[in-house]
Amino acid sequence: YFDVQTNREFAVQGTAFVEISSTNTITSRGTVAVDSNPATIVGNGDGGGQLLVTSGTNAYVFTLATNVLASIAALAGKATMGDMLDGFGIVLDSATSKVYVSSLLNFATWDTADFIQRNKAPDPLVSIRVANGYLYLLGAQTSEGWYNGGESPIPFVFDPSGLMNYGCAAPFSPEVAGNALQWVAATMNGQGAIVRAAGLRPEVVSSTAVQLALQGYESLEFAVGDTYEDQGHTFYLCTFPSGNTTWCMDTNLPPAMAWHERATWIAESARYDAWRPAFHAFAFGQHRMLDRTGGQIYQMSSTVYTDVLDSTGTARPIRRLRRAPALVYRNDRLFYPGFELDIEVGVGLTGTGQGSNPQVMMRFSNDSGRTWSNEQLRSFGKIGEYNTRVRWLRGGAGRRRVYEVAVSDPVPVRIVAAYLTDFETANPGMQRGRAA
Repeated sequence: YFDVQTNREFAVQGTAFVEISSTNTITSRGTVAVDSNPATIVGNGDGGGQLLVTSGTNAYVFTLATNVLASIAALAGKATMGDMLDGFGIVLDSATSKVYVSSLLNFATWDTADFIQRNKAPDPLVSIRVANGYLYLLGAQTSEGWYNGGESPIPFVFDPSGLMNYGCAAPFSPEVAGNALQWVAATMNGQGAIVRAAGLRPEVVSSTAVQLALQGYESLEFAVGDTYEDQGHTFYLCTFPSGNTTWCMDTNLPPAMAWHERATWIAESARYDAWRPAFHAFAFGQHRMLDRTGGQIYQMSSTVYTDVLDSTGTARPIRRLRRAPALVYRNDRLFYPGFELDIEVGVGLTGTGQGSNPQVMMRFSNDSGRTWSNEQLRSFGKIGEYNTRVRWLRGGAGRRRVYEVAVSDPVPVRIVAAYLTDFETANPGMQRGRAA
């Protein structure tokens, strides 16, 4: 969490509530309880000068002026997560479906005799999130939108149009992406869609392929959401521990083409793990993220071409992988004279090490991706070799051809398109079929 009023960054690492400087120096500011859930941190701005921290079902108030972290006794064992709206601290106790509200601009004062408990639908509350002036109360099957109506002792009231037929399958998946709230949803009929709500009308934004993948995971409950904005794009990330996978949506694109997977390549065992950078904060003009499996602090940038550190402190490579759909025409045997990749070329690094002559690895499958050919390497240009063509000739024949390309060199990788050269000439029957 980055407090913009005081230009200070904070995090919970294990049992420590810490402050992180612009040079990544870590200073402990106190200890907190922990459980299997992530911590939450919110501030109440200049008017309050405090942070509300929830961790391990307990709540804490941190006073920025004095650097004192104090436990909130009234919320002991009752704080699953927290948020802030209009200067009021808000805490959910998911065990009882009760929502508690602090005094105005004072996270230290709570009257737990007054609370919100839903009656619009019978399913329990599992999550809360503030977005666009609304307090979203997310249930297991349905959700509600509340706003500040100026009432007393609880200022928030239910919006008459606020009952939503999408609940939440993963309590820590809701995140504000751009001008909308996005989360892993559940309804009375099933779960596994990812929805987005700019107001009180959620819409499904996960593609059929993403939903099919989510249906194969053992559990969605422990998925954790995150967001960041970079180069004019807003990204929503959601990591599913049971699937060892991180799904990412570019919210600027139509849902059908907006999704991809983020992953950390484990070269020694030739596998992808869920992406290890997590818990983004835009602090000190940098995109900063923690390592979900350790204490490292990373800066994420489009000019950094390596991933997280391995056990020896060496940066892991980013292995980018693109795979095309199967190429099928009436299940005919098709011929492939050439395959060409349109990629930015001439981006090699100076010197003689890895990346000085960056390589694309291509392989193909003739059975819809079940078995694969050996990888075939092509250079995409040493530094300054801007006329390089990246192509593979004499591709043979197949019925359900799938092409896959991968790059692991520490250089910029910008793939524009891919082409089958002389494809229609080599397959005249396909051309005739089209004319007919």
